[in-house]
Amino acid sequence: MNNTLDKFNLRQVILEAVDQINYDYSIENLPISIQSKFDNIIINGMGGSALPAELLSETFSQYTEDGTQYPVYINRDYNSSKYITDTSLILAISYSGNTEETLSAYENAIAENRVVVAMAAGGALIDKARELNQPYVLIPNPSPDFQPRYATLYILKAIIEVLIQFGVLSKSAREKVVGLVSSVKPHEFESQGEALASIIKGKTPVIYATCEYKLSAHLWKIKINENAKTPCFWNYIPELNHNEMVGFTNPQAEFQFIFLQNEVETSRNIKRFEKLTQLFESRGLSVSNIVVPDFGNKLANLVAMTLIGDWTAYYLALSYGIDPTPVDMVEEFKLLLKD
Repeated sequence: MNNTLDKFNLRQVILEAVDQINYDYSIENLPISIQSKFDNIIINGMGGSALPAELLSETFSQYTEDGTQYPVYINRDYNSSKYITDTSLILAISYSGNTEETLSAYENAIAENRVVVAMAAGGALIDKARELNQPYVLIPNPSPDFQPRYATLYILKAIIEVLIQFGVLSKSAREKVVGLVSSVKPHEFESQGEALASIIKGKTPVIYATCEYKLSAHLWKIKINENAKTPCFWNYIPELNHNEMVGFTNPQAEFQFIFLQNEVETSRNIKRFEKLTQLFESRGLSVSNIVVPDFGNKLANLVAMTLIGDWTAYYLALSYGIDPTPVDMVEEFKLLLKD
């Protein structure tokens, strides 16, 4: 494997991914007076900057004292979220600080005289927050080529800090979120990802998970798209058993199916995986079943499951002779929009 292709040392970024959860934040321009109750959380974000919001939504009850699950609404659009009320806590996240949809949603909410917490590594979003004396959090930028898709735990920790400062979570949430993932070691999944990449090479990967872990399947898809620069698709059971699987009666390409599950899952969805494997293989479709160790909590399990995808996408990129870090098509598209 030619690791000289990895010009921006993405391998080290993956190895250090879990360490991001230890970063300590401060919130600038924190309001002197904060309302006493919030009924929902609105997070504006796109692409990699929205992934931590999804992770928060999936694991929120783990950070509360009593297992309470707050409604978390993710807004991926130019306009303000339709779920905003006078008791919404609103965040705007753009790693670059220049994502035009997030900037637009931020400005719309500000125009409605709402307090919005901006989160970015710099850029126009932070400049605007400073100009308007609105609260903001600076996200670390370890290098000029660091990619938003690998800032997930940086941003999750920053969101937790905001929720503490605004009274949604207690201070104990800081230690909770660190403790939940402390036993996950990225290097332990590297060889598994490398082996899986060799199976996928030359095929179109399709990632399936149970409903409980569908976020990981989505994250695998994103990492394979952006690292290996190749198509990838995802879905989850039981929903896909009612529609998508029928499409592989007449496949028009060579697919590699990856079935993701946690080792302690025992729902009927696991039986569905077993029968779907049988059904697909009887039709000559290739299936790899990935059983991920259980860490005793959903956040750690999602992180571990996603790390296998990180390594798979990384080594798949190298096998194609591609530097896994840059996303040139995204940058080209942004230039076309400006024109």
